[in-house]
Amino acid sequence: MTLPPADANIAARLLARAALHPTRPAIVEYRRGHATRIGFAELASRVATVGASLRAQGVGAGDRVLLLVPMSIELYAVLLGVLHAGATAVFVDAWADRRRMDAAVRVAAPQAFIGSWKAQLLRLVSPAVRRIPRHFVAGGRGLRAASGAREGATHQPARADDPALITFTTGSTGAPKAAVRTHAFLWAQHEALAAHLQLRDDDVDMPTLPIFVLNNLALGVPSVIPDFDPRRPAEIDPARVWAQLVAEGVTTTSGSPAFYDRLAAHAAVTGQRIPVRALFTGGAPVLPPLAARLATQVRGTAHVVYGSTEAEPIAGIEMQALLAACDDGGAPASTGGGLCVGRPVPQVELRIIRAVDGVIDVPPDGVRALELPNGETGEIVVSGAHVLRGYLNDPDAERAAKLRDGDRVWHRTGDGGRLDTDGRLWLMGRVRERVRRAGEEWWGLPAELRALGHAAVRHAAYLGVGAPGAQRAVLVVESPEDLDASARASIIASVAPHPVDDLRRVARIPRDPRHASKTDSEALRRLLG
Repeated sequence: MTLPPADANIAARLLARAALHPTRPAIVEYRRGHATRIGFAELASRVATVGASLRAQGVGAGDRVLLLVPMSIELYAVLLGVLHAGATAVFVDAWADRRRMDAAVRVAAPQAFIGSWKAQLLRLVSPAVRRIPRHFVAGGRGLRAASGAREGATHQPARADDPALITFTTGSTGAPKAAVRTHAFLWAQHEALAAHLQLRDDDVDMPTLPIFVLNNLALGVPSVIPDFDPRRPAEIDPARVWAQLVAEGVTTTSGSPAFYDRLAAHAAVTGQRIPVRALFTGGAPVLPPLAARLATQVRGTAHVVYGSTEAEPIAGIEMQALLAACDDGGAPASTGGGLCVGRPVPQVELRIIRAVDGVIDVPPDGVRALELPNGETGEIVVSGAHVLRGYLNDPDAERAAKLRDGDRVWHRTGDGGRLDTDGRLWLMGRVRERVRRAGEEWWGLPAELRALGHAAVRHAAYLGVGAPGAQRAVLVVESPEDLDASARASIIASVAPHPVDDLRRVARIPRDPRHASKTDSEALRRLLG
């Protein structure tokens, strides 16, 4: 359903499905084996009541509302209720610690706080949260103070460029940045995801990331929230999640590689295949060992989705095609190596520009003047309706991450990449971690992929230490056992022609907190000393 341009409120767009499928399950939430269900019409009613209650208590257009509610039915009733009231939802990841929470509150300056009963304890230990003027308990009486039906279930109209949602980047390389998603941005992101994932009207989806539930609500597709702790996607009980997949007839699922690594291991042990027609994973590089397992251990097809907080999706590829591409040209140095993530989605424009540390001043000829010839490796930049244009109250971050080319804004992903002759995108590693040594530049991901081919290596990181231009190339490998001289020599040989000045063995390479899948470079550098 398309709303008039004068009213772009995403809450109305998402809940328009209630009129089409009033009794269809909207969300099925599992906790400790127990299922709670809500249909589209009932969810719409709860959203309207939350919105009316907030407005009745002075929370409305222009206000920011901090949400500390676990991924649940209640989260979406509250999130959409905030939008229904015309306010902006401020969302902090479940894994956020006290430091990140306080930083988020300082940046967003919310006028209200909605949290679970447990989250209310933050008011005792966090002066930043305590200073928020209004506090509500999710599901509590304060959010049931007005009847949505009695208020006519009317939502507050919004303009396309009004902020709807504020989230925060991982912040592994510094302070987290506040990403502002407008109502128009969220709808553009929904349209890009819908076109790329191609969910059907009869699908039942299991999303493990909150933004994908919003996409499902807009499509009228039921969402089954898995029985897991979203702070620890690598520590799921695969048997419990598997039983849930079967009980609810789940046909599609999306989440982090660590989540599906556990499911794939369970499939291998039980001799079964993951019972879905389509599986989508991303948020971190999906390395060939996991890609190979998912390609054979999913009943239907498994796919990689490449994207970021600021742009989701950017590109995608089916696992079998990824493996074929890497076998064909991923390893030999003559091809440039890297990890193939498929063709860019039609909704983004993608360019490869010269890799530069620090701020880039766009020349008079625009971003095109910075582009590299096809096949050469540089930084991936993207532009489009679902590419974030800026950050909240952070001009330094905008100057560092955004390229303003007339009316167009390009986002610097910080990822190195190249485009091949077929228009496929290959990831080459993080720009800041490329090794500059003896007049040459070496990208990390090709070396890491080659290291993974060694039997003793479970994960690898290739990075430069020292001043750019005179760096030492350090290869860190995750291995359960100490490495003897022969193993060390064979690992170094396996990554050739990449130079290795220092090979370090650790029991575990730190992973990012959001997906528990990709290397946390800053934590790794601290570990190495």
